Amino acid sequence: RQPMLNLDLFRNRVFALANLSALLSFMALYAMIFLTPFFLAFVLDYSILKVGLVMIASPMATLVVAPASGALSDRIGSKWLTTAGMLVAATALFLLAQLNSSSDAWDVIWRLAVLGTGTGMFQSPNNSTVMGSVPPMYLGISSGILAAMRNVGMVLGLAVGGGVLYNIAPVTQTMRPGAFGPSEIEEFLDGLHWAYIAGATLALASAATSFLGGGRPGRHSPKDSG
Repeated sequence: RQPMLNLDLFRNRVFALANLSALLSFMALYAMIFLTPFFLAFVLDYSILKVGLVMIASPMATLVVAPASGALSDRIGSKWLTTAGMLVAATALFLLAQLNSSSDAWDVIWRLAVLGTGTGMFQSPNNSTVMGSVPPMYLGISSGILAAMRNVGMVLGLAVGGGVLYNIAPVTQTMRPGAFGPSEIEEFLDGLHWAYIAGATLALASAATSFLGGGRPGRHSPKDSG
């Protein structure tokens, strides 16, 4: 009568789609987090320190945007914010797919900042939708499910990004910084291009599920009393 995981929660369309959106968004985000340092280290030949400084652009943008997005979603609902956020993230991933061996740090930084902006627009409103779509007695379970979606999304994002990259560019399986010649770099960039496209596709899928399930949370299903 009191299951640890009440699967009836997934009968709530808002809850189910918001969790699916979270899963897809973290898959897209972690495909980027996995891929971009390789580009910076192996193609642009940046040091580990410089790679870290460039990569910080995305979380910094999220840090700035997320609080404002969360506050705004309390006033207007989450549907348009989450959908727009994932569309912005998808655009950023398409832009990242255009990087090449002549790109510099700023070419990467502003694209990562756009991605972080989209992620910040999405995360707080989506979290609010998930938590607001269930009765108070299920808040703990709901939070746990959302955390599971986040962690599974991270793992699957790494798998998707790496799988696409390694299948299109097998040279990446034995790569070392400074060991790439022109032909290897070209092969790597081709694989990277399609891996970013895969991430962008995941972000577009997240935008679609956000649009279908978003809006002001339809509260309290299953029954409030359990």
